[in-house]
Amino acid sequence: MKTIGLEPLTRVEGHGRVELDLDRGRLSAVRVALIESPRLFESLVIGRSWQEIPALVCRICAICSSVHRVASAAALERALGVSVPPAARLVRELLVLGGHIESHALHLFCLVLPDILGVESVLALVAGGSAQAREGLELKRLGNRIQEISGGRVIHPVNIEVGGILRLPDRSRLQGLAEELEAWEGRLVDLLAVFASPQSYPPSSGAIGLPLSVSGGEGLHLFGRGLSLSGRTMAPERYRELLGEEALPGSHAKSSRGAAGPFLTGALARLRNSGGEERGLPSGIFANNAAQAMELVDALRRARVLTREILALGEDEALRGEVRVGAGVGTEVIEAPRGLLVHSYVLDDGGRVARADIVTPTAINQEAMAAQILADLQEVTDEALLASGAEQIVRAFDPCISCAVHLVRIR
Repeated sequence: MKTIGLEPLTRVEGHGRVELDLDRGRLSAVRVALIESPRLFESLVIGRSWQEIPALVCRICAICSSVHRVASAAALERALGVSVPPAARLVRELLVLGGHIESHALHLFCLVLPDILGVESVLALVAGGSAQAREGLELKRLGNRIQEISGGRVIHPVNIEVGGILRLPDRSRLQGLAEELEAWEGRLVDLLAVFASPQSYPPSSGAIGLPLSVSGGEGLHLFGRGLSLSGRTMAPERYRELLGEEALPGSHAKSSRGAAGPFLTGALARLRNSGGEERGLPSGIFANNAAQAMELVDALRRARVLTREILALGEDEALRGEVRVGAGVGTEVIEAPRGLLVHSYVLDDGGRVARADIVTPTAINQEAMAAQILADLQEVTDEALLASGAEQIVRAFDPCISCAVHLVRIR
């Protein structure tokens, strides 16, 4: 028995490790461990007032801070029975779309494109004058700009509060954003084509995991009042009936698993559950990259519509619903860039948090990552190809990003 250890596993939130067990030269077992330091957010918020929670929990992730803030505010609104005004919903949706645009562009152009082009990093592409990499970074900046205009700043937005929003975006900046979004539409399809081509990736077996997403209609659907699992829908309050959690040996992150096997969440799961067309896409989990590219097109189109709708609002629009403090339970499910995000809170009579539960996409996908590596690489015997192949597979799931260097150690 021999083990190939990939440590640290790059491009996850914090630090990670993949261990590949070889039995007589063949891959026999895979373990994916997320070993970032425990951050204890669910305990941190206990006893704190409902007003404090969104600003605290958005610190879970800088890349996904916008969707965490919106999800936590929405869950608390359900617990307190708050009705959010339509104008505030428009601004929140624009903010979440900005996060998706920024995150997908970062993943595809900074992390996936170097694999496709056979270079070590996006820095080499930029230094070599790659127009594709430069445009990808511009697209990422556009996502940042959307979040800044709608949320008040690029990271950890301040414009979202329980009940709605504090103010409408600046009209002149919003008008400029609408024009920029319109200019981008004609550039996207050619720019993103490489990520949808099967020739860009190694062969892969079918993507492993039951597709799990927010239930909704066709296309990019980030908000909803239900969970969709392989065509079956259920109320978000019942999420724990689907998402059992366990602590895996050697991993500091909780892993979510269903009775029928691992889940798959993210862009590919959203595509499958909305009835999207997969014909002609890359095989296996690499179709997730193609699905993200497709979502970028949809996200920019929807963001353009939203900017026009927000510009049409009057200055006297209601922005916050009335909050009546009391006991309650609230659960919100929302699509983060990497997949299903759940925030759930129990409040006491004074509006303080008695219990908090947060489920993130990477925890949901953790088991599927290991199963996908085992399925795709079982016949590979070259250790260098095993290591690089495992990296590419994990990267295709787009786990949360935090580090930029990589070390593969064989022991």
